[in-house]
Amino acid sequence: PTKAAEGFARSRGVSVDDLTVEEIDGGRYVMALVQETGRPAAEVLAEALPGLIAGIKFNRAMRWNSTNIAFSRPIRWLLALLGETVVPFTYAGIASDRITRGLRPYGSPEISARDAAAYFDHLTYQFIVLNPEKRREKIVEQAAALAAEVGGRIPDDPGLLAEVTNLIEAPTALRGRFEETFLELPRDVLVTVMRDKQRYFAVEAQDGKLLPYFITVRNGDSQHLDKVTHGNEQVLRARFADAQYFYAQDTQKRLEEFLPRLGTLTFQEQLGSMLDKNERVAGLIEPVGDLLGIDATQIGIAQRAAHLAKADLATQMVVEMTSLQGTMGREYALRNDYPQEVADAIFEHWLPRSADDQLPPSAAGLLVGVVDRLDSLVGLFAAGLEPQSTADPYGLRRAALGVIQILVAKNLDVDLVQAVELVAAAQPIDVPTAVRASVIAFIGGRLQSWVEDQAWRPDVIKAVLAAQSSNPARALVGIRELSEWVKRDGWEQLLDGFARCVRITRNESDRFTINPAAFVEDAERELNTAYESAAAKLTAADNVGAFLTAFEPMLPAITKFFDDVLVNADAPAVRQNRLGLLQAISALQAGRADLSHLSGF
Repeated sequence: PTKAAEGFARSRGVSVDDLTVEEIDGGRYVMALVQETGRPAAEVLAEALPGLIAGIKFNRAMRWNSTNIAFSRPIRWLLALLGETVVPFTYAGIASDRITRGLRPYGSPEISARDAAAYFDHLTYQFIVLNPEKRREKIVEQAAALAAEVGGRIPDDPGLLAEVTNLIEAPTALRGRFEETFLELPRDVLVTVMRDKQRYFAVEAQDGKLLPYFITVRNGDSQHLDKVTHGNEQVLRARFADAQYFYAQDTQKRLEEFLPRLGTLTFQEQLGSMLDKNERVAGLIEPVGDLLGIDATQIGIAQRAAHLAKADLATQMVVEMTSLQGTMGREYALRNDYPQEVADAIFEHWLPRSADDQLPPSAAGLLVGVVDRLDSLVGLFAAGLEPQSTADPYGLRRAALGVIQILVAKNLDVDLVQAVELVAAAQPIDVPTAVRASVIAFIGGRLQSWVEDQAWRPDVIKAVLAAQSSNPARALVGIRELSEWVKRDGWEQLLDGFARCVRITRNESDRFTINPAAFVEDAERELNTAYESAAAKLTAADNVGAFLTAFEPMLPAITKFFDDVLVNADAPAVRQNRLGLLQAISALQAGRADLSHLSGF
């Protein structure tokens, strides 16, 4: 047994003789069977439940007592039952019990639960819907019915529905009304005020036009619902009045007139103002557009849009509601008679705003978006502000993912190393080679996380990204192609044939050239002929599939070569020539994959 096997057996408390070898997901693993004597469930749960609660993580948490434990909100009680027995443990200074509480509007009365069935009965009695899916369905059903009563429907908004579902325990929907004069405001303004400020659902007619109604969800029953409705109407009326004022003030100026104020908004101390960033992005549109292969017309549109892309950040509407950035830029650009395609690109450059958001439809919009994100990534990395652990104040993870999503969706075959070089040259501070490499590695890391969520084999992902992580669109094509090849009959033999060429040469620090005249054996001449044939079929644009297609016919020659030829011959010239041939064969994968990452290599 190896030292590693002995250490593994020792760590598991078993004999080396008890270890077994099993194949899992295409790999061979040493296994140890460890038996533990069972313990009472209550005892196990008492130890496990504190860790379960601690494992619930939130983007934002708070601390509220001397235990210094963080949670989304202060923990006031813990109910833990196994049958009719309390599971005893303490967390955040609170001891578990059989006590739960009712709804806060009714004074959060204490309720003692005999067992789990009684707990659910108590919740039902108070109209609390514990299952989030059933709670969501109830909200949808109630809201849809109220909207239908006035000839309307609820626009699809999964994010708002999810948020309301998780804010409410006992849902009771109600419908309010507002003055029709507010409908003169842009639809996006009204919807954003209702959604972001109040968590209200808008109501639209069958033709998509907004109706002067809203739906909100109360946490409780229908008592005094008329008063609750009136109160919500008053609040929304004030919100809309504010938006009406902001809109009136903003529309007294043309969009470009807001640009000078960007000079007073700092993007980052070393990188200048938002106006500096805006102009930097505009100056990069043409070279990056050429690199992406975007036509001159779309580049021209993108340049016009880029000069105005951040102007709406200085408007009162966006200062008040930042989620309207881009939306108001498009709205104000259209009011100022800018072409539709320019206005659309101003909006689209913010897309995608989240992992599941839409992507920019136009080439001009995606170009401004890619340049803007790369400018942020390169500049902020150079300023020493790369993300740390969970801290990412500038949203650089989201920016990197946005670049990846856009390039993949539009199948833009571009090496980001070149794009980063262009963007780095435009920065107001020095961007060392190491920083540029860090940006590429960071984007590659986000790419790996993104593709790992798509059920590809981990070893296939690693093999392709080892060679193509700086080209997301091309890398995804390579992953798809290699994923199909590893399913083929005879794949193990094909991989083994290539692996033999790689393994015998990878520790060689020198690179040798091939001299056909120096071959001694027929087998090495035949392999060289097979290699030349394969190499002639490949171009720089070819991906993993083309490489493997070209390599596959070489397999018989490779087998014969290793059967008939001693690679490490005594004569240095003969040995180096044979190694040079195998190095050349190994290099056929360069820029496409590193198959050594594959299971079974």
